[in-house]
Amino acid sequence: MNNEFLVGLTYADRLRMATEARHQGLSLFMASELAELTTLMGPMSDGPEWPASPAWIAARHGANGCVISDGLSDPWVERDRPETGRGLEVFIESPDAGVAADRPLASLADTWLFPMTAEISHTLAGNPKLCERLVKGELTSLEFNIEHIKDGRGRVGALLNMAGASLTLPGGKIRLASATLLTAAELRFLRGKGEAGRHELAEKLNAAGIGHLSILNRPSLI
Repeated sequence: MNNEFLVGLTYADRLRMATEARHQGLSLFMASELAELTTLMGPMSDGPEWPASPAWIAARHGANGCVISDGLSDPWVERDRPETGRGLEVFIESPDAGVAADRPLASLADTWLFPMTAEISHTLAGNPKLCERLVKGELTSLEFNIEHIKDGRGRVGALLNMAGASLTLPGGKIRLASATLLTAAELRFLRGKGEAGRHELAEKLNAAGIGHLSILNRPSLI
């Protein structure tokens, strides 16, 4: 589909088509059904600007639980802004979701994956330059507070990296970014290290067989 076709559509149609294409692509990528988690967050009266509105979905990737942002790549209502929003979506995949295979996917809303994914995706929504760097393939790291992860660390860190996958929406291609939960020692290591430190840690995660997975209570690699 090309943008000439999109010009004749209402915003509601553009948004619907983007959502349907994104869900289809994510379902194929995860080899999973999807469950919408948006309404479980309640209304949002303030916060960062999303192209349309904040949304998240749950999926399973094999035995792992996944929570994925579902709206960073929505079209902006303004025609002079990108049809693919921020150009990406972000997800967390973990074998430690704590939701049994026979439980509904929506149960992932009650796990630590949901608030962590929400925090990261809100940060991306409010930081277009950070999104641009990620879309270009640069590694980045974030730190924040998540009370749902009660392990005494206080601050929580995540390493963001492109998952090597893209989805085709009506307005163009978007990228998928993974967010990997870091240990306290790994987070301290990254402070002040810049791009070189992030690449070093990413290489250690890959070498250890962890890759982009978020694993609770694992040993530090630093």
